[in-house]
Amino acid sequence: MKAKKDKSLKKLKTLAKSTLVTLRPHPIYEDRFRAPLLSFKGYTDLFSTIASLINVSILVTQEDCYTPPFVKFPFEDIRRTLELASKLMPFEEGEFLDEVYRLLAEKEK
Repeated sequence: MKAKKDKSLKKLKTLAKSTLVTLRPHPIYEDRFRAPLLSFKGYTDLFSTIASLINVSILVTQEDCYTPPFVKFPFEDIRRTLELASKLMPFEEGEFLDEVYRLLAEKEK
């Protein structure tokens, strides 16, 4: 029984290293994580993405169809926001959790 448990634990650790990629431990703060999957072409791209997040938030809080004059490209803002959300979706972690569930179910048999 102990050998099977050790084998399962080793398999989980190996699987975790290859699939838990959305968050990584922060190099300075012990209780924090970073999302290394995010990448930007430069500061302008980063700032545009942040502006898009803010603009989309403004747009969705409007009760009417009014678009403020400073929101110059609402569809671009929506696209950027959805792209960022897509980058943050932890698909690899989902695969890991599926495998953990399968291993746990296997142990119960």
